[in-house]
Amino acid sequence: MAGGLSFDALMGEHMKRIMIAGLLLLSSCGSVTQQTIPYTLSEGEVSAIQNTVRSYLKDPSSATFKSMMAAQRQPGIVYVCGIVDSKNKGGAFTGGEPFAGVLRNTSATGRAAFSFTLTAQGSAQTNFNNMCRQNGVVS
Repeated sequence: MAGGLSFDALMGEHMKRIMIAGLLLLSSCGSVTQQTIPYTLSEGEVSAIQNTVRSYLKDPSSATFKSMMAAQRQPGIVYVCGIVDSKNKGGAFTGGEPFAGVLRNTSATGRAAFSFTLTAQGSAQTNFNNMCRQNGVVS
């Protein structure tokens, strides 16, 4: 071609632009963050969480729970944090220890069935808000 680019040169430039656009599109996919949506726990879910947390305590029957919060990022998976106060091995109350975990709806038949996995447990000195943030409950 006189005075212009050849077909091969034009196609090479066109392919380069397509490749750059594709790479930009792919790189943006990795940076998408899931939005955390506040979640209200049902009685059954609260019971599953409390039963699991109690199983890790020295005196499960003394446990009282407060400040339980939950958030959902995808259906069937809920991130939970809260505070449990219970007696230690010396018989004194701990003053409230934060905990965090993941609640899953394990229902295969449409009936409510929940599984809670404890992922973090702190001491009375652990910052509750930081634990909730680190475990995906608050952003």
